[in-house]
Amino acid sequence: MPPLRHAACRAAALVVCTALAATHAAAQVQVTLRPLTPPEAIFLADFLPGSAGVRPDLLGITLVGDGRTAQTISLELTVARESPSPAQIFRGTTDPFALNTPVRHLTTRDLATKGRDVSLTDFTVNDAVLDGPGGRSGRLPAGTYRFRVIVRNAHGGEIDDAELQLTFTAPSRVELLAPGAPADMAPPEVLGPTPRFVWSANGEAPGASYRVRVVKVDGTGSAVEALQAGFPAWDAVVQGTSAFYPASVQALRLEPGATYAWQVTRELRTSGGNDVVESPIYWFRVGGAGVPGGASGALALRFAALLRALGLGDLTGFTPVGATLEDGRVVPLDKLEELLTAIEAGEVAVLSVRVR
Repeated sequence: MPPLRHAACRAAALVVCTALAATHAAAQVQVTLRPLTPPEAIFLADFLPGSAGVRPDLLGITLVGDGRTAQTISLELTVARESPSPAQIFRGTTDPFALNTPVRHLTTRDLATKGRDVSLTDFTVNDAVLDGPGGRSGRLPAGTYRFRVIVRNAHGGEIDDAELQLTFTAPSRVELLAPGAPADMAPPEVLGPTPRFVWSANGEAPGASYRVRVVKVDGTGSAVEALQAGFPAWDAVVQGTSAFYPASVQALRLEPGATYAWQVTRELRTSGGNDVVESPIYWFRVGGAGVPGGASGALALRFAALLRALGLGDLTGFTPVGATLEDGRVVPLDKLEELLTAIEAGEVAVLSVRVR
């Protein structure tokens, strides 16, 4: 009988050892993915193996192990466009490496930097979906993209995965609408010293800002030369796609009879730094030289147009001298332009008007 008890003990020990081995094999690794200040546009080259100095930190990757023993794993990174048309963009894998800490933080820059244990060593790309020429260095077109990281064990089996969806507007152009005309045409005349500048842009993003520059063109110069070397009459950063020329110390007064060139630029936040998107150059000539009273005459015409829009009939020929607001505040002539600009911009609501 004792030998039988001994055999039973050995069988029990064998069961225990098998259970321990199974527990160790079931050890898991969890992965999470998070954006690191995503830009408005990214490049496919951001994911291709290369020098660390030119690779941005686009996404953060966190690996969480069991904390007891080192585990051999590998990573797979895929980038796919979901809209406007689905397409696989990139797929890359690492060689197996050891996860020997409970938590390890990585970025896509680590994966795209050569010579590291987590470097991507095998990858495929889809060049056909890139914006314009440039091959693998090209910018990804505007759209919604899904980034996925898969963790695999030493045998290639999938342990865990994480996904992240990001939308890139990728603006590429700014078009001018008014005032004026392209610099290769004759400059049209505009009335009033505070015209409204209007433009459009693709890939409009919330909070996007634009730089507006207005420069006086000398009699013998061109619009392009003026913007390249001239002193700006107005240089400001504004939000939205329209702005009135300030009737204040923020800008030099537009001179009746003078010609001005203007351009709008936008700084685009890309994964490789800021790119400048430039509009074409427009120019215009300020009317009012032949209007009685010069700039005051132009203001009268502009004010008359506003009064007509308010249903007060044709008051062309009257001379504005000032205004009095409902609360009794007097607006002198030199401040009337600012009030008029605020009304046209919708910043001041007009409830009623009396002319005397």
